[in-house]
Amino acid sequence: MYWTKASFFCLLGVSVLSAKNAVAQDNSPYSRFGLGEVSRSENAVNLGMGGVAQAYGDAQSINFVNPASYSRLQLVTFDVGVHGGSRRLSSRDASSSAGFGTLSYLQLGMPLSPKWGLNIGIRPLTRVSYNVAMPEERTFFDTLKVNTVNQFEGNGGIYQAYIGSGIGFGGFSVGVNVGYIFGNVTNSTKALFPAESNITPSRDMKRTSYGSFFYTLGLQQNIKLGNDLNLQLGVSGNLEQKLSAKRERLQETLIYDQSSDEYDTRDTVKYTSGDRGDLIYPQSIGAGIMLSKTDKFSVGVDYNTSKWSNFRNYGAVDSTQDSWRMSVGGQFVPNAQSFSGYWNKVTYRLGGYFGKDYVRLAGMDMNTLGFSIGAGFPVRRIMPAMNQFTMINAAFEVGSRGNVDQLRETYYRLTLGFTLSDRWFLKAKYD
Repeated sequence: MYWTKASFFCLLGVSVLSAKNAVAQDNSPYSRFGLGEVSRSENAVNLGMGGVAQAYGDAQSINFVNPASYSRLQLVTFDVGVHGGSRRLSSRDASSSAGFGTLSYLQLGMPLSPKWGLNIGIRPLTRVSYNVAMPEERTFFDTLKVNTVNQFEGNGGIYQAYIGSGIGFGGFSVGVNVGYIFGNVTNSTKALFPAESNITPSRDMKRTSYGSFFYTLGLQQNIKLGNDLNLQLGVSGNLEQKLSAKRERLQETLIYDQSSDEYDTRDTVKYTSGDRGDLIYPQSIGAGIMLSKTDKFSVGVDYNTSKWSNFRNYGAVDSTQDSWRMSVGGQFVPNAQSFSGYWNKVTYRLGGYFGKDYVRLAGMDMNTLGFSIGAGFPVRRIMPAMNQFTMINAAFEVGSRGNVDQLRETYYRLTLGFTLSDRWFLKAKYD
């Protein structure tokens, strides 16, 4: 167990450091809306299949999307995922690029009995990172026209810490994730003026902290078709939930510092804190079907939808709409039981998705489209007597959303999942 645990914490440290260094480079204007850019909840295995996850489950992979899948766990598994990539924003007049990277998930799954599993973990729910400047001509004192730059900035994110359990009865499984949502998001607007205008620049900043419980329910059904062939059905989701929040607001005037090329606080105009309120987190539901042949192939289809039109932030509406996504994908193993030929035991994955994003701008839908390829690489055990079963799963995605009439985002994302598994609670045997 020493190598498995040491490797796990090593990977965790590298992941956190990578995330800290990479996330500062990101700039996604879409993260301004709702609670921020919604993080993908699938693990590296499911992302390689285009996000197909509702009906998926196996002995080693931890599928957070549908907690009913925990009933299939047979190994104690540390599962850590990281992702990174780049995004390109383009319109008819301009374009820009930025890199990003962060920790995707951190989970510990364990079987409690042959058909009862437990999962403990933490993952990002949303992320906010944007810096956008918009020019505007404003009129002062009735006749004075001044060229103004409105700079919109945001950063922060929301996380989920959770515990989940799934239990099976024959071919039927039921599961639940419960946990706590926490984090904070800072949004600010600067009004900047030319130095010769003698108009004092200003900033209006809001910092909102979130803290509330959440849940997700899941069901799965496995139907045996014979000859190791199985048909799996899955559904999961949550009803509309109310999240508690607390907000502080700072309004201040600014002064430009030439040496640092930054704006510093000149005077505080108004500060308020402790403004408590609620957010309406939307109802979400997903369903899927998958056909699988043991140790050979799996192919499936998922449909997921969320009622983002009901989202409210302190009672206010936002530029959000009902979203949906259709995913199709599968995986294939040439020969999982092969004693020779490493590539015969590698799992190859392919998938794609399309749908409608939760952001709606100027009355226009934001369509989404993407495809992915992936692979699962088994890692040989250090010693034949050890009970370790380690996998490195990789998924590469190419996707886009929006349109060039407003703003089109094209992204490339690589997700790596390190699944470090072992058999625990084995009884010692003596002759």
